[in-house]
Amino acid sequence: MTPSLSWNDRFALLDYYLPSDAQACVAFGLTQDELDTARDLRNAGTFKSSSNIDYSQFDGIFNVVVPEVHVPVVAPIRPTATKPAIVSRPQPTATVHAKPESATRRVREPQKRGRKGDKITKALQSVPTTPMSVDAFIAEHGVSLAVLRQSKRFIEGMDAATAQSIGRVNVRQDKATRQLMIWREQAQ
Repeated sequence: MTPSLSWNDRFALLDYYLPSDAQACVAFGLTQDELDTARDLRNAGTFKSSSNIDYSQFDGIFNVVVPEVHVPVVAPIRPTATKPAIVSRPQPTATVHAKPESATRRVREPQKRGRKGDKITKALQSVPTTPMSVDAFIAEHGVSLAVLRQSKRFIEGMDAATAQSIGRVNVRQDKATRQLMIWREQAQ
C-alpha cells in the first residue's frame, strides 16, 4: 500500500501506532520474514526510526482487513531454564591459512605435478659405467629416450647424496657401430 516509505519511516509508524505483525505486513505489503529481517537489522543498528515524519498523513494506515490464516493448535511448550547465548565475534588474525571459499562453486586445490614414483631415479642410478645400448637400457628400465637425454634436469631435482652417487649420464652415438650408447661418469 505504501511502497515508497523508507524502512526508517516504516519503523517510526510502527513505533507510533503499535500495530500487530499481520496489520503491518498487509499495510506495507510485506511478508512476515521480511518484517523479521528488518527488525533484526534495526536491532543491529542498520535502521532507526525517523524523527521528522507527519503522523497525521497516516492515520488510517493500519485500519486494514487482515486475511484469516488458519494456524494449527500446538501444545504449549514448557519453559526450561536456559542460559543466555553468549555471542562473541572472532578476533581478526594476521595470517589465515585456510583454503578460500566461494559462493558460486568449489575452489580446486592445486594438485602436485610431476611423476609420483621413483622410476626415473632408479633408472638413472642403474646406468652402467661402461657404455651399453640405449635401446636395451630403455627396454630393461621403461624410461624414455628423452628422459635419458635430459638426465641432468632430473638429477638437479634430486637430493644431493643421490645426485652425487649418479654422477654425469652420457647418451652419445658410438662412432664405430653408429649405435646410441649410454654410460655414466662418477662425480669427482
